[in-house]
Amino acid sequence: MDRELKRLKREKDAIMERAMDTLDSTTQKIEDHLTQVQDEYARVAQFSGQAGYVIDQIDRQFREKTKLSGSDTVFLFLCVALQCARQYLLTNDKLRITAAQGDTLVGDTIGQITPPTWEDALFQSVPYDAIKTSTHISETGLAGTTHRYRTLGHDPVLGWIFGTANIMTNSLTKSDIVTTYQVSNGYIIRHYPLGTMGMMNKAVEYAQNDPMLLAASTARQAIHFGSDYFTKQSLPIPFLGTLSPEMAHRFMFPFKDDNKRAYIDMWSITRGAALSALINQLIATIHRLFYNEDRDGTPSMYEVRTRKILSYSNAMATGSNILVTAFTKDLTKLDVGGALVTLYRIVSDYKFIHEIKRDFLKNEFYNIVVGEDYDFMKEEHHV
Repeated sequence: MDRELKRLKREKDAIMERAMDTLDSTTQKIEDHLTQVQDEYARVAQFSGQAGYVIDQIDRQFREKTKLSGSDTVFLFLCVALQCARQYLLTNDKLRITAAQGDTLVGDTIGQITPPTWEDALFQSVPYDAIKTSTHISETGLAGTTHRYRTLGHDPVLGWIFGTANIMTNSLTKSDIVTTYQVSNGYIIRHYPLGTMGMMNKAVEYAQNDPMLLAASTARQAIHFGSDYFTKQSLPIPFLGTLSPEMAHRFMFPFKDDNKRAYIDMWSITRGAALSALINQLIATIHRLFYNEDRDGTPSMYEVRTRKILSYSNAMATGSNILVTAFTKDLTKLDVGGALVTLYRIVSDYKFIHEIKRDFLKNEFYNIVVGEDYDFMKEEHHV
């Protein structure tokens, strides 16, 4: 009996000892967890008073990660060199043909791919090229050197409406919009009945009665644009002939003081913009080939550097072009198309970089505020 009591006592003491050990261990864990919570509370309280400083540090970290490296600088000046070479080797007066050569080029091309039954409609002379007048009309202000910016049929945008309507109705609408003449056999014979509104009403009526006439007139308008586009006079800047005929004249024809033409027209602008965009795409593609995740970080961070190269180089090239043009007073060197691409790059790249920077700041700020998980939270995840 004594032996049994001793055994039970030993078991009871062992159970009590294990319970005390468990209680001590649990108490220690609770104290550790409370200490972690207190420390985290103190950290967040301290951080709340230094939020501005922390944001500045994160912003500095972003600039450090996205600043241009030595190799990026090489790409930067390579892009500047290519853009400047394009600007000064292909000035506004280069790569142009005469009006007769333009007509021949487009005419030969269309003649090869167009069924013969369409040729009469497609190759008729456009009425808004007329400059000769009958005895009933005088002082139209139209001549061989002025009719392209003084007729809406030659406007790269409005021409699709008014030029097509003029072809359908054998008429000519001036850039002031309100003046429309009737044309016959290449001669301006009289003011169109009821003016521009009467002409447009007739065009709508003809289109409803004969849809093929509308199709043929639209095609003829496109052909005429093609034949004029690459010539020395080219096509005026959209809407400029309507808004300011004098400015359109100064851009397209010689100045009275130096007898030099600026050649600032649709051909020079679109050519400059297209070549500038092509160089940007070439530099961006080559730069992306050098991406290394271990060295350069995330793709978005590397893309920020690519965008910086393009924005900085385009701004430098455009700035130098403006200075050279102002110094030489030679507007044939003014790269309007490249300047438009530069403005686009600055706006679009700034927006992209701002979005990447915002996401970076948000994520880093969140990580700092939240901190690491508590030990007891990690234990729960493992269970």
